[in-house]
Formats: sequence, C-alpha cells, structure tokens
Amino acid sequence: MRSTDVVSGYDLWAQSYDRCDNPLVAMTGVAMRRWRPEGRRAIELGCGTGRNAPFFLARGFEAYVGVDVSPGMLAQAARNVPDPRVRFVHADAAEVPGLCGFDGALLSLVLEHAEDVAPLLASAARAVRPGGWLQLFEIHPRWRAQGGRAHFDHEGEDLYLPSYLHDAAAIHAAMADDWSLVSVTDWYADPAASPKLGRRRGQPALLELSAVRA
Repeated sequence: MRSTDVVSGYDLWAQSYDRCDNPLVAMTGVAMRRWRPEGRRAIELGCGTGRNAPFFLARGFEAYVGVDVSPGMLAQAARNVPDPRVRFVHADAAEVPGLCGFDGALLSLVLEHAEDVAPLLASAARAVRPGGWLQLFEIHPRWRAQGGRAHFDHEGEDLYLPSYLHDAAAIHAAMADDWSLVSVTDWYADPAASPKLGRRRGQPALLELSAVRA
C-alpha cells in the first residue's frame, strides 16, 4: 500500500477515473436520482471529471461551475462536458475566489480528503446566496471506520488518497452559523449499483446531508 497526496493522486487517476467500478460513485448516482435541486446556477466544489454537470443541465440549470484542485481531473472534465453553460475552475475548493450568488452547492465525495471540513463548508457558504441549498454526499463513517477509503490502481499498485472520518454530527458542527441542517440520510449498499457493494449488503455505504444557507 502506498499513499499519495490529493493533487498528485487525482492527476494520476484522471484518465481512468470514469472507467473504474467505483462503488461510492455508483451509490452517489443512486442517491442523486432521488434528489430534485432547484435553481438556475449551481457550483460543485471538487467536481473531478465533471460527471455531475450533465445532471444539472438535464434539470434545467442555466449555469454550472465546477471547481477542482487537480489539473488532470479538470482537463478530463473539459473533454467530458464541452457545453457553453459549463465552466471549470482550477482552485482549492476551500479557497474559491470571486464566485458567489449560486442557488446551491454540491460536494460529492470530497470531505473525506479534508482533515478539517469547516473551510470547505465556509467556502460553499460564500458561493451560495441566502436561502440556497447545500448537498453533501460522503463515504459513510461506518465504512470509513472499517477501513474503507478512496484508492485506485496505478500500474499494478494500489495508491491511497488522504482520508479522514467525518460523521453527521461533526459535519453539522462544522457548518457553524452558515448552514441550517435539513436532513441526514444513510444509504445502504446496493449491489445492483456496483458488484463491489455485494460484500457490504445490508451495511451503510453513503452519507447524505442537505442544508440551507442561513
């Protein structure tokens, strides 16, 4: 087992990321099919390969901005979603400059990589208008406690990305006065979404939190 930092890791993973059988990405897809975001402008912090941009465009959003710290992932995102309504920004998701007035922010499988999630949640708050939404999808803390974490195969070797356990109570506390928590949902492993989830049948895989900008 070898560890890598977030930028180097995702740069290496970028070209194969969308071809991997990633059980957490698959479970997020299951959860997002139930989600009905409202508005015209959305921002995603930690957008990766831009896989969620079409989700917003298909629901009538007029603008989507994806922010990511990995140049490799952003290059892949630009190839994946060549749409004039979409813009990708190279920046640390916790320090996004000059982006504001969005109807909502999405953070999908991002908090795991931050030891302190408060800066990410504060960054989302700066970008979203009062009354706007925040949607979080994250590896379930029970799975993380059992050793689950983001990793990928690179040239026959498993590379592990930085990973920290955050439960719903900790995330809620980190929202401070910026966000009002609306709901918390535990999603249980669905083997139909990914064969890798078969060994977790009956166990929580994904944590979903919804909040509103104060």
